[in-house]
Parts: sequence; structure tokens; C-alpha cells
Amino acid sequence: MSRKSKILSNAELSAFCQQISLIIAAGLPTYYGVSILCDEAPDKQTHDLLEQIYKPMELGATLHSALKDTGYFPKYMINMIQLGEETGRLEEVLNSLSKYYNREDEIASGIKSAVTYPLVLSAVMIAVIVVMIAKVLPVFSQIYAELGSELTGTAAVLMKLSKYINRYLLIIIAFMLFAALVLFIFFKTRFGKKFLMKTALSMSIASSRFANCMFLALSSGLDTDRGLDLAQALVNNPVLDSKINDCRKNISNGETFSEALLHSNIFSKMYSSWIAIGSKTGSMDEVMQHICTSCEDDTDARLSRFISVIEPAMVILLCIFIGFILVSFLLPLLGIISSIG
Repeated sequence: MSRKSKILSNAELSAFCQQISLIIAAGLPTYYGVSILCDEAPDKQTHDLLEQIYKPMELGATLHSALKDTGYFPKYMINMIQLGEETGRLEEVLNSLSKYYNREDEIASGIKSAVTYPLVLSAVMIAVIVVMIAKVLPVFSQIYAELGSELTGTAAVLMKLSKYINRYLLIIIAFMLFAALVLFIFFKTRFGKKFLMKTALSMSIASSRFANCMFLALSSGLDTDRGLDLAQALVNNPVLDSKINDCRKNISNGETFSEALLHSNIFSKMYSSWIAIGSKTGSMDEVMQHICTSCEDDTDARLSRFISVIEPAMVILLCIFIGFILVSFLLPLLGIISSIG
């Protein structure tokens, strides 16, 4: 486990929950299981962290309080483990948390891949275009000059553009880097994050988190109010946060939980029949689990579509641009050569 950052990574949290769950399933006391993990720690950092957890538990502290004291575990995980300890369903909660954080790690990796690939491809495309205009076009200009002809039309415009790019190349590169830095800083601000969180992908991820949290809460015996509290702290999405507040107001006005969910538009209308069935059959926790799985599948599909569309689109644009340059210069050049022949 890495301790470079204050909170452990999703992959580390998933592995920890899975390990403690296996210990409980084996019938071992939790503190004893933590001591085994401590003895088998692969590095000093992991050993020190597990020892921080083990020492207070050996003296009678609960697992959630020991985790809280380290400062390396998220509040949501600590609250859910506390809930599992209080209801006697710690093993189930830990299994669910392991799956949740494993899924969060997969989503983060998917988003990183979906963003990194287009950025690298864009950088390569821009580099090719700049080289074409700045270095290749002057070669055609020399050929035309040696043949005693002048560039006209589109070729002349591109040639002038080439001269400007060669003259101000460093300034252009500096401007592009500055623009990229401004965009990066903007998306780190509150307004930038709010803009990103309004996208369909962000809403799908937030809905999945909400459904998963409500599933854990309801299946562990919590009431809807406490479940909404946990979910609101977890989703970290201002759009969905506003809808959860609307859901609270609807409940306070006398609506049932299922009616409040439908009227607050937390989920899309396609899930309305699921929620209605869950309300009538008393299996709302299972419905939330199914909705969570469906939202996760939707997130995967959106990421896959984005990657599958952006790759050929950018390659096609690059081919069109290069083809346009070559046609603009080669067709007049072929005409000159044929007339000389």
C-alpha cells in the first residue's frame, strides 16, 4: 500500500476490504487477521499502516475507529464498515465495498485511457501538420521557382501560411502550451468541474454511485434518510446533489421513497418501472443493485463509443488535411511538367 497520498488508492482499498472479508469468512477475529496481514506485509509502508490499525484493535477498538484514526481511509468506507459492525453484516459490507472500489478503479482507468489517447493523437496530428506546413511546403516552393512558375490559388495561401509559421513557430508553440495550461487550470476550478459533471458520462457515473450506496444502505437495514445522507456525501456531483435535495423535499412532503426518486429525476425514466416494482415488492435494495449494474454498463458503453469514434475521426481529418495540401501543390506541378514535356 502506497502512503505517498493521504487516502489510499481505489485498488488498495478494494484489496484491503477483500482481505478483511476473507478473514471474517474464515472465522478469525478481525484484529487477529489484521495482525497476520501486518506480519505478511510486502513493504515497510504497508507494515506501518497495518500496525496502526492493529494496535488499537488489540486493545478493544472497533475496526472502523481504528481505520478512522489512521487518516488513510475515506469517510464513506468508514461509515459503511461501522454500519456493518453495528448490524452484524460486516462481511457482506466489506465484499460490497471491495467490488465498489474495484469498479471505481476500473472507471478511473477507463477515463484516463479515454482522455490520454485522444490527447496523444491530437499532439501527433498537430505535429504532423506543423511539419508539413513549415518544412515540406517550402520544398514545393523551391521546385516551382526552379521551374520558373509562381504559386497561385490555394497553394499560394498555404505558402504564405508556411512562411508565417516558420517565422513565429516558437510563439505559436508557446501559445498552444499556454492555452493547454489554461484549460487544465479551468477544469480544476469549481466552475470547470461543474461543467464536466454535467456531461452524460459524469451523470452516469454519479447515478451508479448513488444506486450502489443506496443498495448498501438499504440492504444493511438503514432507513432512506440515512442512505440519502451517505449517498449525497459520496456522489460528489453538484447536479445530482441538487436532485437528492429535491428527493428529500418530496419525502418530507409525504411522498414515498420510490415516488420521490421518480419525481426528482435522479434516474432516467427507463428505470421508473424497476423502482415501482421494487417499492411494491419490498425489494428496493435489489432494484438499486440492478440499477447500479445497468449504470456501470452504460458508463462502459459510453467510454468505448468515445474511443471507437475519436480514433478514426482524427485519422480521417489528418488524411484529409494532408491530401488537401498534396493536391493543392501537385496538380499545378503536374500541369507545368506536362506543358514542359
